[in-house]
Amino acid sequence: MGTIWKINFVNEYTNKNILIKAIEQQIYEDNKKLSFWENSSDISKFNNYKSTKPQRIDKNLAKIVSVALLIGKKTFNALDITVGTLVNLWGFGPKMIPRSIPTPKQIKHALSLTGLKHIQLIKQHKKYYLKKNIKDTILDLSTLGEGFIADHLGELLKKYKIQDFTISVGGAIVTHIKNKFSNPKMIAIQEPTDKITKIHTIVKLKNNAISTSGTYRNYFYLEGKKITHIINPITGNPITTNLISVSVITKSALESDAWDTGLMILGFNRAKKLAIKEKLAVCLIKKHKSVLFTWISPQFRLFLKDNILKTYFI
Repeated sequence: MGTIWKINFVNEYTNKNILIKAIEQQIYEDNKKLSFWENSSDISKFNNYKSTKPQRIDKNLAKIVSVALLIGKKTFNALDITVGTLVNLWGFGPKMIPRSIPTPKQIKHALSLTGLKHIQLIKQHKKYYLKKNIKDTILDLSTLGEGFIADHLGELLKKYKIQDFTISVGGAIVTHIKNKFSNPKMIAIQEPTDKITKIHTIVKLKNNAISTSGTYRNYFYLEGKKITHIINPITGNPITTNLISVSVITKSALESDAWDTGLMILGFNRAKKLAIKEKLAVCLIKKHKSVLFTWISPQFRLFLKDNILKTYFI
């Protein structure tokens, strides 16, 4: 997936070398399923298959697509895994950064291939199939991949009888404690700037997951304009908003990963409204000039550590 992963755990039973080998093997296998950059990955094979006939997929890929379709619907299609053509067009896919901003005609064409209505997840006799309604539609699961891999690694550790761990894959984190009497894990949400050393807020997690999405690191400049990596599937353009960071706490990193991207694309006001409606544990950070303003939902407030750092709450 082209990202950094880290695992902290307390191991009382399993040989360390055996466990490390199992972890590395699972990450490799998951990457072979999900990577937008590997031509031999399962998702790339699906993308390169120029047909509208259903293709067989495994249960893990089906799980990711199912969550994407569900939360895509709840976010009014802001979360959309069919953005692959747009991602490539703007230079955030396997292709090189474009030398000029895409033309309205190019964006219009890419939008014609974009939309959750263009794919169908089918289950027949305990087998899963994925179908394109337009043969040139391209899926990009990058926004969900980190969360899925983090969850999947958590399942692996439990199989090896490890109950106390923190897993970080990119912006997705999964925590688990040994029992209800164990201390929670302290997880820092970084201040949304290009400097990675500052802490914005600290949350206390037990058997939870948190994922953060933002526009403050993965970007480049083109023709004097800042081009962020998060593409709005409705407009076909990189998002331009004062909402610069979204963190979501759920029971699953896959779901957190899906929600944070969808809310990020919706923008501050709509994201806040939806978080209240869905009763989500959400932290929204927007920037006005050089000042950060933070809104947290009542559900998110329950996870806050006592000290709240460097923020104005609204």
